[in-house]
Amino acid sequence: MVGNHIYIRLDETGTYLVLAHLKKGSVRVKKGQHIKEGTVVANVGNSGNSSEPHLHIHHQRQDPSKTSIFLTEGLPLYFRGIQGPAAPKGGVRIEHGKDVPVGDSIIPLPL
Repeated sequence: MVGNHIYIRLDETGTYLVLAHLKKGSVRVKKGQHIKEGTVVANVGNSGNSSEPHLHIHHQRQDPSKTSIFLTEGLPLYFRGIQGPAAPKGGVRIEHGKDVPVGDSIIPLPL
């Protein structure tokens, strides 16, 4: 389902990031390798159950090598340099047959 993927254990928290739907053959890191912020780890693709290229990021407490991503506790994910609410408030409404987000949205602020 998640296709080509890697997981990264975060030293600061002991939690994991799962990066899924990666382009086949593009992973540039090895198992057990310590990586630094800014390191290119792979290219975005559409492997697994995906019709369009995108990156699925899942932050979780459980070790992905021992627990299916579908059975894990999803955790909030924060991005350095981005301010705003932790998650959008609102939902979607349908206009002309399409989902339109309503409520607050998270957008990058000029740095």
